[in-house]
Amino acid sequence: MTLDFEGVKSRFVLFEYEGQGRSLRLVKDDRARLLEGIASSEFFFDVESGALAKVKRDKYRGRKRPLRWLFRDYFEKRLMFQFEARKEIRSQRAVRAAGLVTPRCVAWGLSFNPFNRRGSLLLMEHVQDVVTGEQHFASLEVAGREAFLMRFCGDLMRLARAGYAHRDLHMNNLLCTARGEIIWVDTHVRPLPRSKRGKWREVYRSISNPRLLDDGWREWLHKEMKRRWKAEDQRR
Repeated sequence: MTLDFEGVKSRFVLFEYEGQGRSLRLVKDDRARLLEGIASSEFFFDVESGALAKVKRDKYRGRKRPLRWLFRDYFEKRLMFQFEARKEIRSQRAVRAAGLVTPRCVAWGLSFNPFNRRGSLLLMEHVQDVVTGEQHFASLEVAGREAFLMRFCGDLMRLARAGYAHRDLHMNNLLCTARGEIIWVDTHVRPLPRSKRGKWREVYRSISNPRLLDDGWREWLHKEMKRRWKAEDQRR
């Protein structure tokens, strides 16, 4: 299918697309630029449906690093189907199966055109009336923060029971409704090891990301997760 990126047309192979052949016209507005300020991807909105397009560009430029681009960005990511959108959609399925809430996927795909640096595309529903987890957490008093982190720990435990830990855990990978409901928007996860010690070590490492919380609240989170982990272990 041909996609229009603000007048620049590119051919993509799309999967799970329900648009019945409708072409996509993607634009970058203030909302997209705001998202780009807190994420490493490029964002657009589909004019007709309002869906959010998350685009990942090639890491290397063919003219400057031809071998890196050929083997990493083209051969590995595109021809071997290891591009970002496919990885994220696989993780999203695991996260949803664990009982966590994510935006609905509209389509995902890639471009085989070597001259198109936008190789990976993930199209998802745009969730209205939400803020980032960081904005929501900053707006709360102490009691509200503790209640929010209790819900957050519940999601992390569901994910761990399903056999996964998040790879890049921080508050800007979450969206929150006015009632504090958590929506996971960056769903990159990795499988937990088989051993009990290895599982807890991986979970502990994920919640120790300095970008997640400040030292005091991260320590609060460590204690609560450890308490839940021990209680879970005793029930087994």
